Amino acid sequence: MECLLPWIGHIQFADNPGRHEPGTGEINFSNVFSAIDKMDYDGWVSAEYRPSGTTTESLHWLPA
Repeated sequence: MECLLPWIGHIQFADNPGRHEPGTGEINFSNVFSAIDKMDYDGWVSAEYRPSGTTTESLHWLPA
């Protein structure tokens, strides 16, 4: 993915399965975000998921 970095301006994420918030599926987002940081990516990163409960409840994964 690093070779494509100059052409990536936006990364969207959701967990799998179900496209719910991080922490509800099988993706290790700690590793994903760490890899993005190591590449010095400076574009946009955003969550686009279907909350598994209410929107407020689904924000538990965000740092305080």
